[in-house]
Amino acid sequence: MPLACQAKLLRVLQEREFERVGGTRQIRCDIRLIAATNHDLEAALDRGTFRKDLYYRLNVVSLTMPPLRGSPRGHPAAGELLRLPGHGKRPGAG
Repeated sequence: MPLACQAKLLRVLQEREFERVGGTRQIRCDIRLIAATNHDLEAALDRGTFRKDLYYRLNVVSLTMPPLRGSPRGHPAAGELLRLPGHGKRPGAG
């Protein structure tokens, strides 16, 4: 991600507002962000290609998982970690 885009994303996360492309006013937002990458962000920090402030803002909870290609059924435990209470249940299931 280019550094200019990183700065804009950081601003949205910190200030909770953004401006639409071509817009003239700030729009307030309340978001939760889940980010994933297969890049070594700590190496990107050392190279200067990823912002430290954005890294620390995003790196609140870190999950390291082996690639899915090694498991034909995926990683059911990861699904359990991310499942919200009451979501993913079939109608009528207890």
